[in-house]
Formats: sequence, structure tokens, C-alpha cells
Amino acid sequence: MTEKIPMKRIATYILLLLCTLGAQAQNDTPSPSPWSVGLHGGWTSTTLSRYNASRIDEAYSALGGFEVGLQGAYAFNEWFSLRANLSFMQRSHRMDRNLNYLDPVYTEHTNAYLMLPVLADFSFGGQRLRGHLLAGAYADYWLSDRRKGVTYWMTDYYVYFEPFDEERTFTDEDVRLNAGLAFGAALSYPLGDKLELGLDAIYYYDLTSHHRGNNQLSDPRYLNTLSINFNISYTL
Repeated sequence: MTEKIPMKRIATYILLLLCTLGAQAQNDTPSPSPWSVGLHGGWTSTTLSRYNASRIDEAYSALGGFEVGLQGAYAFNEWFSLRANLSFMQRSHRMDRNLNYLDPVYTEHTNAYLMLPVLADFSFGGQRLRGHLLAGAYADYWLSDRRKGVTYWMTDYYVYFEPFDEERTFTDEDVRLNAGLAFGAALSYPLGDKLELGLDAIYYYDLTSHHRGNNQLSDPRYLNTLSINFNISYTL
């Protein structure tokens, strides 16, 4: 007679089979892609640091602008990744003359730049809301400078004030390709398996001057920009 197989042994076989299939299914599940791409946009505030050639009656202040662009990232693990952004960014500033009779005189520079920062991204936190520390470097290219404001001209008896609005022509004294350091902080929140929403605050600090001056006088000028932007990324 055929010996019956005990139910406990059958249950053991079934349990072993289910464990084997579960382990195999887990091994066959593809790991998340390390690549992600996205869009970002937000607000900028820029100040100008100028030395040597600036008049004592000139005061420089920040102007706001905007930023839009593309971004990409590669995650080495859950806490470290590299990010790169390609952005159109306004880095604008204002100059005021503060002598008594020249108070109406000012110039606003609306500068457009193409920015390419590469940032190390150190992340921390839970599975949902995560914090990020960012640090890296960038290169930028000066696309345009639109100037508007009020200028003046004088005669022997009168001072005349005249508004202007013009696209400035670059000269040999301008340095259009520059570089600097970038650092900041960010928050991210997943919207599903593939989408993630983020908020970045990044400070761009120029290391190279945007103006070389002339043979008679060196006139270094540096831009420092705070960028606050929202972004949405998709894991490939």
C-alpha cells in the first residue's frame, strides 16, 4: 500500500515553496532607477559687490527676478546624490546716486544669465518629508543686460534729468563667462512612486569678476544671488 504523506510534511513543503517563490519574486523586482529629471522655477534676489571704481555717492541694492529651468540627478544611495540644473536666471541689481541734487538718478540692471550648477545633495529624514544639504559649484554665461532709470546732464546754470530704457551693448571690458560656489538647503516630498515635489533655497557666490576694467583701473564686480524655487522631478 502506498504510504500516506503526513499533513504536517505537506504543509512544510508548501511553506518552503511559498518562501522560495517569494524570495525569487523579490529578487526579480527591479530596483528603483537612480536617475531623475524635472522642472524648476522660482524667485531670485541679487546684490552687486563693486570695488575701486565705484563713487562714494553710489549705493547698490538688490533687485528681484525669476528663474526657470531643467534639472537632473543621479542617486548613489538613499542619502547622497549629484544634481545638475540648467537655468535661465535673472541676476538684477540697482544703483542709486545719493548726492543731494542727484537723488533722482538711478540705474536698474536686469541681467539675464544661463546658469549650470552641479551640487552634491546630502539627504536625511523619513520616508516622506526629507531634508537636503546642498553644496557645489557653477558656471554661468551673461546673456543680456537691460538698463533703465534716470540720468542727468548739466549746463552752467541747470541740471537736467532724463529717463532712459535701453539694451546695453557688451564691450571688451565685460567678462561674460564666469564661475562661483553654490550652497543651500532643500525639502522634498514624494507624490507617488515616481514623482517628487521639492523646495530649494540656494545661494550663488561669484568667484570671478564680471568686469575686467581697463588699462588704467581695475574694476572688479561680483554678483551674489539667492534663489528660492519649487521643483518637480520624475524618477526614470
